[in-house]
Amino acid sequence: MRTQKINFPDRQTLCVFPDKREDLAEAIIELQLGGNFPVIVLIGGGIDEHEADATRQAIQTISRIAEDMNALIICGGTDMGVMAEIGQMRSQNQYKFPLVGITLEELVTWPSGPHNANFLWMGKKRWQLEPHYSHFILVPGNDFGDESPWIVDAATILSKGHRSVTILINGGEVSRKDIELSLEKKRPVIALSRTGRLADELSRQPNRHRLITVAPANAEKRIIEVVHEALSVKEENAMA
Repeated sequence: MRTQKINFPDRQTLCVFPDKREDLAEAIIELQLGGNFPVIVLIGGGIDEHEADATRQAIQTISRIAEDMNALIICGGTDMGVMAEIGQMRSQNQYKFPLVGITLEELVTWPSGPHNANFLWMGKKRWQLEPHYSHFILVPGNDFGDESPWIVDAATILSKGHRSVTILINGGEVSRKDIELSLEKKRPVIALSRTGRLADELSRQPNRHRLITVAPANAEKRIIEVVHEALSVKEENAMA
C-alpha cells in the first residue's frame, strides 16, 4: 500500500492506494482523519437536467447537514454529476466536514497523474478526480461498481461508535449494487425522489425494503428530519 499527496491547483490532498480490502483499516489510519464520525454515503451518477435544481438543492442540504453534525461524507470522487457537485458545494461554502472519495485507481487521473487509457474500452478516457475532496482512497478494479464493497466497508470502519446512512440521488446499476450492500450491512438508505432514474424507481415501489426511506429532493425539512433520524443515535444505544 502506498500513500501520495495529490497537488491540485489550489490545494494538496492526501490519497492512499490499498492493494486489498484487508488493508482498508490501515489505509484509513494513513488518512489521519483524527477520529470516527457519523457517516453519510452519498451515491448516484449524473444529474438529470430536468431535475437539476431540486438535485442541487438536495446536495446543498446534505452538505449543510454534514457540517452541522460533524459528519463525514463518502462519495465516488470523480469530477462528474453528484460526485462533482458535493465537492463544489463543500468548497463554495468553505465547509470543513471530511469528504472522502473512493473510486478505482485504474479509471481516474489527476494533475500529473496517469493518462494511459490503452487498457480501457474504445474511446474511454480516465475520469478526473474532483479537486475539492479532502481525502481519496483509490482501490483496485476494472469496472465502476468494483469499488462498492470498499465504500460499504469504509463507512463501517469510519462510523465506529456512530451511525451511518446511504443517500441515493438519481443512480443506475452501480447505485443499485451500493444499495444492496448497504442493506446487507443493515445500513438505512434514503432515496431522494425527483432526481431521476433509480431514486424515482424506488419511490414508486409500494413494497420496498423496510430500511429504505423516500424523501422528495426539494423538501429540505424532510431531508433534514430523515437524515438526523438516521444519524443521531449512537451505535451502541441503537443496538440496545
